[in-house]
Amino acid sequence: MRALYATEADLLPDYLNKTLTVRLHHSARAHTDEVIAKLCEELNATKTFFPRSGLRLIFKLGSS
Repeated sequence: MRALYATEADLLPDYLNKTLTVRLHHSARAHTDEVIAKLCEELNATKTFFPRSGLRLIFKLGSS
């Protein structure tokens, strides 16, 4: 999980749908990507909103 802290990410606000997508870049290791993808699923299930924005956070791995 340490690799996650060094991973680059794109922040993609969608004001029409009231979401903020955090798109994480792929890592060099397939196993690390599997773990990060699972973490994204777990975080998305919480339906967390970015503070004072009204935007729901969506976590994704890669360009999909």
